[in-house]
Amino acid sequence: MNDKITAEHLSRPAYVYIRQSTLQQVRLNVESKRRQYGLEERARGLGFSKVVVVDDDLGLSGSGSRERPGFGRLLAAVCNGGVGAVFALEASRLARNSRDWHHLIDLCVLTRTLVIDADGIYDPRMVNDRLLLGMKGTMSEFELGILRQRAMEAYRGKVMRGEVLTMVPIGYVRKGNNGIEMTPDLQVQEAIRGFFRRLEACGSVRQAQIWYRDERVSFPVLRKRGEAETIEWQMPHYRQLLRIATSPVYAGAFAWGRTTSRSRVVEGRSNKTSGHRVPMEEWQILIKEHHEAYIDWDHYMTNRRLLESNRTKSHQTCSGAAREGGALLAGLLRCRRCGHKLHVSYRGRDGRAARYYCATGKECQSESSLVSFGGVRVEDAVVELVLEACAPLGIEASLQAFDSYQGERDQKRNALTLALEKARFEAERARRQYDAADPENRLVAAELERRWNAALVDESEIEARLASETQAERTPSEGQKIRLLALGSDLHVLWEDPSTPVELKKRILRTAVNEIVVNVNHRSGQIEMEVHWAGGVHTPLRVHKNRPGRNRNATDHDVVAIVTELVGGWSDREIAATLNRAGLKTGKGNTWNETRVRNLRTENQIPAHSKAPQRTWKTMSEASSELGVSMCVVRTLVRSRLLPARQIAKSCPWMIECDDLQRPEVVEYARKARSGKSAPFDDGCQTLNL
Repeated sequence: MNDKITAEHLSRPAYVYIRQSTLQQVRLNVESKRRQYGLEERARGLGFSKVVVVDDDLGLSGSGSRERPGFGRLLAAVCNGGVGAVFALEASRLARNSRDWHHLIDLCVLTRTLVIDADGIYDPRMVNDRLLLGMKGTMSEFELGILRQRAMEAYRGKVMRGEVLTMVPIGYVRKGNNGIEMTPDLQVQEAIRGFFRRLEACGSVRQAQIWYRDERVSFPVLRKRGEAETIEWQMPHYRQLLRIATSPVYAGAFAWGRTTSRSRVVEGRSNKTSGHRVPMEEWQILIKEHHEAYIDWDHYMTNRRLLESNRTKSHQTCSGAAREGGALLAGLLRCRRCGHKLHVSYRGRDGRAARYYCATGKECQSESSLVSFGGVRVEDAVVELVLEACAPLGIEASLQAFDSYQGERDQKRNALTLALEKARFEAERARRQYDAADPENRLVAAELERRWNAALVDESEIEARLASETQAERTPSEGQKIRLLALGSDLHVLWEDPSTPVELKKRILRTAVNEIVVNVNHRSGQIEMEVHWAGGVHTPLRVHKNRPGRNRNATDHDVVAIVTELVGGWSDREIAATLNRAGLKTGKGNTWNETRVRNLRTENQIPAHSKAPQRTWKTMSEASSELGVSMCVVRTLVRSRLLPARQIAKSCPWMIECDDLQRPEVVEYARKARSGKSAPFDDGCQTLNL
């Protein structure tokens, strides 16, 4: 027995610590594991009657980046003074970092615990032994660094050549050991190409996913069961389509370093997390034209910019995806005062009246927003500017609409045709399997018959869908083509059409305009805008801001003028009846009554009938009473323009000035009319239709 092992050590249990770094080592390096478990017999041979084997950390690294429950249990036992000796095959099994190693050695010094490995027995209280243990721990950590550096340099060499392909995405297969090529399955190829065409047409991954769901078009998914990989067809998931849209592999590029790892201290230990994405300019390796591509690199970059602009979390720098809200300029307006994007609120009875405002003053300075305005006039002005700029492209857009319509139909029909061909192959294979089975073995034959029936059902369903799609497909007639070309020449008609979705309008505006910098000039009562076009040109635009109380629900100025004229001669009830006869409405589209006329007078500070100044005109009935003639005579005087009269609106009373009733020719005509004498009058003027 070694003289370093005393009776005190033997009275306490010995702990045998067993660890291997990875699960692969646990499965393959069985000899190393056998040697470590053999330390239990060595401990008993040295006189320890009780031996505790700690093997909780098999498959865990000792670099300190991961929590090791077995090592923590060992430290707790040593700290409590309940360990006589710690057995390990070598220092690297206990720890691969100096912090854990020296922590264990310090505890062994305090509790008089020995450290025993394959080379010898060490008492950490002795200076020479402690020096030797310290060197072993340092060499263990240094060895791990050297191994890691060698592996990383070899790995980086393969990366520089573009030979590191840990995972091959759907649409590609491995070519040899270090390359990839397009899958020979034409159905999968057409599905991938169709998705990129659909993404370009829809403008967002979410809208493309909705199209697949509505049209019941399935998408390939790669399933891995053990070492075998199979392709299944199902409705696509959003994350699956997003990975395809953002992967540079489909643009024929090899990229490495798209994600990075980050370390932080958690409960005194280093915690490393991976999968953090980095900007493209920080990618470590990017090899273009590495393999055959589904789309070119410019198309890939366009898709990245599109997806980035659709992000809602970066709304201060991006316009966001086109949504169903009625605010056409949402995400495009930026405040000139603070540089933040304007917010949108919806008001009105129907909740569709958009109002844009800057929330910086309200949220940061607890002040009301200085940049706030209704969206009707601003949207109309911007839309008019964009449509005017796009007018020369209207005919070209109409021609492209034909190609787009036909391309969409062809895409769906091709997908169904390839799916039908695949279903027929599966049905034929199921039939061959059924024919090759022994009829006497009913258990096998019954299962093969069920598979054959299922394949035939799938084939018939796809055939029915393809037939329905072919029957529904119609070539636009010449009349429809002419009408479409006519609509392309007048974009305003298309824009105002109720069937035009608001999402499409927003996409058009976002395609033409990057952003609009806006400010409200309260002195001039104008909304000052600067339109930043997609081509880099800036266009100033000014729109008058509604005065307080003037909005889409405000009463028309002409109606206010009519009430001002009529208030001198009629009451509110009579004025309401006159306005209704004239077909005039309130600002909200209602008919008039006494209360609404009174409210209109109050808002516009028009005096009531009793307080109005004495009017200087008379109606036809009043004029006939004063002249002592009938209404027909007065109409004749007015029709012949002998008696001047005016009518401020259709169906409103004719107004005749009192001074005009005293004209000699009018008095003479009335006298002859009262005496019954004929009094024709014709001055050659055009008569009035009264």
